[in-house]
Amino acid sequence: MKIILLESIPKLGKKYEVKNVADGYAINFLIPKKLAVAATPQKIKEIENLKKQKEIRKEEEQKIFKEWVEKIKDTPLEFKLKTDKSGKTFGSVKKEDIIKQLEQKTGFKLDEKQIILEEHIKKVGDYLIKIKFSPEIETELKIRVLSE
Repeated sequence: MKIILLESIPKLGKKYEVKNVADGYAINFLIPKKLAVAATPQKIKEIENLKKQKEIRKEEEQKIFKEWVEKIKDTPLEFKLKTDKSGKTFGSVKKEDIIKQLEQKTGFKLDEKQIILEEHIKKVGDYLIKIKFSPEIETELKIRVLSE
């Protein structure tokens, strides 16, 4: 039986792929669990339209991300942390702090998952932080931590 997958299924296929499977597997498992639908010509057209719309949205999103990359590249952030006489800081710079200050400076609201930060920044100095907008688009953000 020919089906269209509505979800990615390991060892079978990815979302929106057309596959041939055993009739019993499709009728008793995939279709009742809404993991697939029968591949009628009408459904195939609907899926093709969905794929096109998704591709258009992805291209628009990529364009927006590229604009963000240009603005973020030229926007260094400065943080001031209290330090003792030996230079040890009290506190740290976290993802939330970076997101908040970046939003104030550029107007962009990033998600914590987009910022690649191995651990909180706890020392005075200059840092380059990776920001990943999509698998293809990423940039580095300059961060300077100063002693207050």
